[in-house]
Amino acid sequence: MKRLLLGALAALLVLTGCGAQDPLEANREQQRDSGALVVGSADFAESELLMHVYAEALRGTGAEVETRPRIGAREFYVNAARSGELAVVPEYTGNLLQYLDPRATATESTQVTEALRAALPPELEVLTPSPAENSDVLTVTPETAATGVRSMADLGPRCGDLVLGAPAEWKERWESVIAREYGCTFREIRSVEAGTITVDALLADQIQVANLFTTSSQIATHGLVQLDDPKNMFPAQNVVPLVGSGRLSPEQTAVLDRVSAALTTEKLTDLNRRLEVDKANPADVARDFLAEAGI
Repeated sequence: MKRLLLGALAALLVLTGCGAQDPLEANREQQRDSGALVVGSADFAESELLMHVYAEALRGTGAEVETRPRIGAREFYVNAARSGELAVVPEYTGNLLQYLDPRATATESTQVTEALRAALPPELEVLTPSPAENSDVLTVTPETAATGVRSMADLGPRCGDLVLGAPAEWKERWESVIAREYGCTFREIRSVEAGTITVDALLADQIQVANLFTTSSQIATHGLVQLDDPKNMFPAQNVVPLVGSGRLSPEQTAVLDRVSAALTTEKLTDLNRRLEVDKANPADVARDFLAEAGI
């Protein structure tokens, strides 16, 4: 009996492990049979919101649309779009370029988009990028800004006295770059979860500089100052629909281009505020945005 139980447990663990490796596996047969356009998202709130925006806009063209939220890592949803399992997924130009071409050096918005189009495999395309960006930004309190720190160039000579709070991967990705570009070597780079925890640490002076993202509603809520990046150290991160080649009709492409044109960084920040502060349903926020934009 004990052996049977152990064998059953081992089989369950194997099945569970396989599912964790591919979050789309459970829906694969259903997707093949439905014939619907499947719109997915990465595993964070803004991506899920944009998924609903794209899905609702496509439904307005008469298309049958299904959604697959919170898929997970970029490798999963990019490969799913390449294979045809996903028709559309929200992406960010700079991060997608880095994923496809780790040696890419473009940082300015137009250059990033051009390099991205060149790096895409034939199974994928990107539509017109939105003006909206969700990119890294270093922020300080108004009190710190009042001492003459308004840009990363101002920050450079003072970094040795300051502690930066940033996601764990920041140190590996940006520590040497900010030293090279701005002569900045922080006294400490502290790994802090992005969002509320980082802001609370900044307001409590546990850190003096916080790495946030430009569409975080907490920047405006707490009056934080975003430091200018005159050397474009952080690459452009325009929101863009990543699409399986040939999956959309001209009408469907046109409606997503209209969505992108209506989406500014300020508007996306406000939509995020409704999610973060008002705890609104992302599908409702998406429908409200489209109605306001006349789409």
